[in-house]
Amino acid sequence: MRTKTKINKNAQLTDEELIRFNKHILLDDIDVEGQELLKEKHVVLIGLGGLGSPLAYYLASSGIGQATLIDDDIIDVTNLQRQILFSTDDIGKKKVDVAELKMQKINPSIRINAVNERLLSTTNVNFVDSADLIIDATDNFETRSLINRVSLDNKLPLIMGAAIRFSGQIIVFRNDVPGQPCYNCLYENVSDSNACIDSGVFSALTGVVGSLQASECIKVLLDIGDRLESRLLTIDLKNNDFKIVKLNKDKECKVCNGYK
Repeated sequence: MRTKTKINKNAQLTDEELIRFNKHILLDDIDVEGQELLKEKHVVLIGLGGLGSPLAYYLASSGIGQATLIDDDIIDVTNLQRQILFSTDDIGKKKVDVAELKMQKINPSIRINAVNERLLSTTNVNFVDSADLIIDATDNFETRSLINRVSLDNKLPLIMGAAIRFSGQIIVFRNDVPGQPCYNCLYENVSDSNACIDSGVFSALTGVVGSLQASECIKVLLDIGDRLESRLLTIDLKNNDFKIVKLNKDKECKVCNGYK
């Protein structure tokens, strides 16, 4: 059950928004108060590829108040097989620019901060200012490790997703809570030898994983439901096999053991 939260006056829903988000409001776990709470929230989405595409759509349509989008990529024809945010007419354009336009068409009141850059270090990360949560929709271990450190540095929940071939993973890291496992507890000393650029990815898989990340994002922000906090959901779409594995903190972790 969500605890009562004092809502900022600026986050109160307009008459148009009460109609727009009616199907959310009818849910007891969300209702008007929860929808107003979503309007107050700031989510950082890193990566606008196969996972980031459905995420961008659902962040906008669900009523998230502010989204920071981070990606330095240009849309290519090979993206269109799985990156449903983009169309043939978008080829050659910056992903963040197209994403901003399409998200605002879905929800004109959402505030977008489009950052056409690649995350290269844990310094100068002003994009997390006022953020409530980070979503990792990237496709390589080096960037994911950096995102994990940014999340720990700023004590923000982190929702990680991955997709390759027919297999996907989703997990929520509560890097805002002391004593919880981090990304490095799960993956240490790994390489990008199995990147999807070399191995391929089933198009519908990215939609499944990205949608589940969006679901976990909303549930974490509203503090509702049974969430994948420190629990790894693995998906095998080829064989319709779904498993959840509990992740314990690595007492020898070289990353999160330095944080309190």
